[in-house]
Formats: sequence, C-alpha cells, structure tokens
Amino acid sequence: MFTLTIKDQNGEIADSFSFDHGSYVVGRLDSCDIVLPSNSVSREHARIFIENDRCYVEDLNSANGVIVDGQRVVQTRDLGTASQIRVGEFYLYLEYDQSAYSKNQDVMSTLFIDSGSEHHKLVRVNDAFAGEEFSLSEQENTIGRTDDNFILLSDPSISRHHAVIHRRGDLYSIEDRGSSNGTRLNGKEVTGVDDLSAGDQVEFGNVQFIFAEGDASVDPSQYPRNVAGMSNIANVAVFLVVGLAVGGAAIFGFLFFLHSPDDEADPLDTQVQQLIDTGESQLEAGNLESAAGSFDEALDLAPDHEQARQLRDRIDEEQQGLQLLEEGRSLYEEGRHSDARDTLLQIPEQTRARERASETLAHVDGTIRHNLTTEARRLMRQGDDDELRRAHDKLSEAHHIDPDDETVQDLIEQVEDKLDDAEASYEPIP
Repeated sequence: MFTLTIKDQNGEIADSFSFDHGSYVVGRLDSCDIVLPSNSVSREHARIFIENDRCYVEDLNSANGVIVDGQRVVQTRDLGTASQIRVGEFYLYLEYDQSAYSKNQDVMSTLFIDSGSEHHKLVRVNDAFAGEEFSLSEQENTIGRTDDNFILLSDPSISRHHAVIHRRGDLYSIEDRGSSNGTRLNGKEVTGVDDLSAGDQVEFGNVQFIFAEGDASVDPSQYPRNVAGMSNIANVAVFLVVGLAVGGAAIFGFLFFLHSPDDEADPLDTQVQQLIDTGESQLEAGNLESAAGSFDEALDLAPDHEQARQLRDRIDEEQQGLQLLEEGRSLYEEGRHSDARDTLLQIPEQTRARERASETLAHVDGTIRHNLTTEARRLMRQGDDDELRRAHDKLSEAHHIDPDDETVQDLIEQVEDKLDDAEASYEPIP
C-alpha cells in the first residue's frame, strides 16, 4: 500500500491518502484527481499511477517540470518505495507501507527490492570502467552526456541525448535519438526501435555494454580490449612514416594528389549537416528538446554555422511561445481577460504556439467585446454627455479588437447619433 502526503507552500500537511492501484492526475484544474491551486502548477501537471505493483510518476508536459529526489523527471520515473516529489510549490511524499499486507505474502517483498534486481541492466565492458552496471528501472531509460539523462556517460563520443531504452514490463527495446556517432546492437546500426535480448552487445558511440538480466553475473574479462588491433594500427603507422621518409617529396606529392581535399567532402561539414537534418526532423515532429540538443551539438562543432544558429533561435522562440501560451491561458481562467490578451499577443509570429493560441485568443476577444458592449449599453441608458462619451470609449476599444463586429458597429452609430443630438464633442470612430 502506498501513502501520498501533500505539503503546501508553508510546509503544512494539506492532505494524505493511501492507494494500491489506479491512476491519479495532479494539476491546477478542479477536474484533476489531486488539485494543487497555484500558478506554478500546470492545469494537468503530472500523473501518478500503479503498474505491475510499482508506482510511477509521469510529467504531462508541464511548464515547470516534476522533480523527484532533486532530479527532473524525463517522461516517466519509477518512484521506488519512498520518494520526494516536487510539483510547483508543493511537495508530495510517497511511502510504501509493507505492513498493510499480510506477512505471508512474500511476493510483495520480491516486488520492491531497493537494488532493482528485478529489472534488466547494462554492464560496461572493454574500457577502464568495465564492470560498471546501470539498472534499467525506468520506463524510458535515456542515455546521454548531460545530467538530464537517466544514464549519464561522460565520453566525447556520446551525444547530449544519445539513445533511449524503453521498458514495457519485461520487454526492452532500444532506439537511437539522432546521435552523432550512432548506436549499435550486436555490431549493427540501430536505425529504428530494436528489441533487446539478454546477452546482446550494445554500443553507444565508443562505449560498449552487455545487456543482461538483473541478477545475472557478467564477467567483463570475457570482453577484452582489441589490443592486437591497436598494435596493427601502430605498425601501419610506423610503416607509413618510414615510407614517407624514404620516398621524400615525390611520394608526399603523389599522396597529396590522390587525397586532394577537393575530391572529398569535409567530415566535419557532413557531421554538422547530419545533426541539422536530425534536428529539423525532431522540430517538425514537435520534439523541441531533442531538436535543441541536435542544434546545440552542431553549434559545438561549428559555432558560426548560420543555419544551425537560426534553427536554434527558432527553438527558443517556440519554447518562449509555449510559456506565454500557458501563462495566457492561466490568466484567462482567472478572469484577467485583458492581461490574457496582451500575453497571448506576445507569442512570436510563425510559431506553433501562436497557432495553438488562436482559439483561446478568439474566446478572450469575444469575452472582452461582450463585456465592453454590455457596459456601453448601460452607459448609453444614462443619457448625459459624460456617460455617452464613456460608452463611446468602450465601443472604440471593442472596435479595435474586431472592426468587423456588426453589433459593435450598430452601437457606435447609435451612440454617435446621441452625441450629435446633444451637440457634444467626440472623436468619431473610423
């Protein structure tokens, strides 16, 4: 049985409940299962759910993210038997109470082993870190060079967001995320989503692993480095040096002729273009973080690359637009319609967020026009010059929002006729 305790912004316990099955949406909307009333909480922020007797949290594309034990959740995270979850300004504490079950139910003890031995793992081989193990306990086990990945590999051949191993129950599969140096399974390049089996050899760039069951023993010494291959390379290098020395300038000129730079593409340019192409595909699919990672890698290799810089700036605009869209929708839900309109209009043009904001903006504009025309009618009924001018000002605002609104146009004609009859001064609305 899991118990979730919620503490508010002041550190006071706001609520607590226990569960052993089901799925619970956490967010700001009243329709959520766990309602956290704060602007720092998205409308539907996260989901806490039970699967195969384990508890998970999933980030529902929230603006401020979900933090578990100090680390940001990337998609879905296994909460284990005890975790601290931060959602906006709230802290949620999850605990597993084994005493809630019969002591004879040993199966529960097996399901909740802290070491995670019920999950498969990656065992590193063929380098100085051979024997290092990574338990694949997440549903999405991301691998990369930055600390927002579940498995962090600090190696130059590893991309920021290199690959991901998907776990669905006892089934595992591997997918490359557009890495520079590729992902290989048993020596073959991973181009889609490939299933994993115990004993498979997996390579991320130059880093090699064995995929194994959680309780299996892997002897790294069975996978020695290719020392002989390195010796052969050294011998070839010596041979070339001697050859060049003997042959002198004639051989050098001949080699230069054979390997003229004009006949070969620059490997660096090719790598940069591959990263840009991958980033554009991710951008088209709406995967902004993955696209940003590809463009950042391209700029690391070629800081002055104009296309990569423009695309990276576009990512920033898209992310800014999404943030403004969330803020504008929040203001609209709070009844701050003018502030919501101003915020939504700040979303950069030609972004997807601006397209998504069009429906909300139409609702906001309609609400504002309705309020302005209602107030204008009330003022027009008062009859005196000052009230008519105020009504005229209200209708001018409504006309500015939508010049084609026929109701507003009719009211403008009426109030200007009344102002003319009263011989009151005003500025006609064009």
